[in-house]
Amino acid sequence: MEIHNSPMNERQRRYREVYRSRTSGWYNGYVHAFLIFGIGLYAIFFFTMNLSEVLWWEWLTIPVVFLGGQWVEYYIHRFLLHRPKKSGMGRLLYVRHTLMHHQFFTAEEPRYANHRDWRVTLFPPFTLTIATLMMLPSALVAGWVISGNVGWLLMASTIGTYLFYEVLHFLCHVGDNWFVRHCPIVNTARRHHTAHHNHSIMMETNMSIVFPFWDWVYGTSDLDRGLIGHLFNGYSTKHIKKDLRQTEKTPHLLPHVSKASSKPGPEPANR
Repeated sequence: MEIHNSPMNERQRRYREVYRSRTSGWYNGYVHAFLIFGIGLYAIFFFTMNLSEVLWWEWLTIPVVFLGGQWVEYYIHRFLLHRPKKSGMGRLLYVRHTLMHHQFFTAEEPRYANHRDWRVTLFPPFTLTIATLMMLPSALVAGWVISGNVGWLLMASTIGTYLFYEVLHFLCHVGDNWFVRHCPIVNTARRHHTAHHNHSIMMETNMSIVFPFWDWVYGTSDLDRGLIGHLFNGYSTKHIKKDLRQTEKTPHLLPHVSKASSKPGPEPANR
């Protein structure tokens, strides 16, 4: 079943129909989400249970891994997911993201219709396993060279960063409601990511999928403001850069929000 009263165009509507027709009948979005978050949360619990009297400087592992993980996400998104490659894996990533995800979700209609659309919203469950295995050698070295706590925190932080991405990206594709509109970070992620689904700017703008820190660092954001302003911008369009390629059909404010519900709150001071 499709979303009623949707502003999506016929091309997007037809693509959604084709994509859904190719989804296996046994697919269940709730099982998909349970596998990711159930396994992920258990892994975090397991890793943190091995901690013992963490020193203050060992806690710094968490923000370091978080920002490092955000940089990896930024790099992969900018240079792999939006750049066609000749290799099999590179081509697969490009097709799944640019040719599939960006056709299923657009700036005009970024919402999913039901749980079966979560197949194109969430990463496959095996992605979490791959991320864990890739970080394992670094955690073993850190645990041996620095401290055991750093090794365990590195693993827990890697999984936590991955789940942070999945939660925020998922919330970028739900229908508008009071929570996502007013919750800090979440509302920023939604506007930031919906703007990225604008086909006229998606190849080079807002490449940090949900957390715009590295877009601010590298100047690939669609906003012209400081770091704090980027992180807590919310739905505001006051600081959108004037020289972006865009059309009237691809506005930066979530297009499915009615005028009555899209009145912005007080503008934060420009930082």
